[in-house]
Amino acid sequence: ILYCYSTKYPLVEGVGPYDSPLHPIDGYEAGIAIARRLASMPHPPDVVYSSSLHRAVSTSQLIVHAINRTKETIKIEDGLIEWLTPSLTVEPDGTRLKPRTVQQLMEMTFTEIDPDYKSVNPIAID
Repeated sequence: ILYCYSTKYPLVEGVGPYDSPLHPIDGYEAGIAIARRLASMPHPPDVVYSSSLHRAVSTSQLIVHAINRTKETIKIEDGLIEWLTPSLTVEPDGTRLKPRTVQQLMEMTFTEIDPDYKSVNPIAID
């Protein structure tokens, strides 16, 4: 899951906020629609790859519950964040966006994440 446009706070390029949760109504309705569609497929996915941004992990969580695969099913892939659009990964004060770690996400109740998965495109350390 790379991006879901229904965030709690509108994402404005160059302004932020960049790690916004899903909108409590519209975002979850969109996520549930995606989850239901994937669950109805003849061969639903076995795993879901997600960026570490809150909105993407929330959508992934809805999907893995809909497909009844909740044990270590979400794989956090750092390369899915919009790194090629710098105005989406730099905070308005000029600091670089620091996505949450797998551990931080799991502590936020995203227990469906696979803690042992290693991103094939990890975030570079400046």
